[in-house]
Amino acid sequence: MTSTPLQVSILKQANFNQASYPPVYATLPLSSSEWVNLSNLVNLETFQSLDDRIGCPDCADGGAEWVQINWANGSKRVTFENEKTVKGIEKLIVKLRQMRQAYLSEM
Repeated sequence: MTSTPLQVSILKQANFNQASYPPVYATLPLSSSEWVNLSNLVNLETFQSLDDRIGCPDCADGGAEWVQINWANGSKRVTFENEKTVKGIEKLIVKLRQMRQAYLSEM
């Protein structure tokens, strides 16, 4: 998530043979109202207090997901187990997954 410009970037990639399963990357522009709705789903203090790595992402080929928020003077990324949620940012994760799925279904 970035505020300048208003956008969300999504990335889906395999953790093995990239030639057979090339990564999918997209930057989705957001309207002001979409940005406000998305940013209302996260408390920055809560997000910044989270560990950078939660659980055991990518263990036993389970996969990993991450949420990164960029702001003017830095960024924070939280990586977690695939298909799990993280306490404090559950609604944000669900919304970002919905956005990712909507984009991928249009491909």
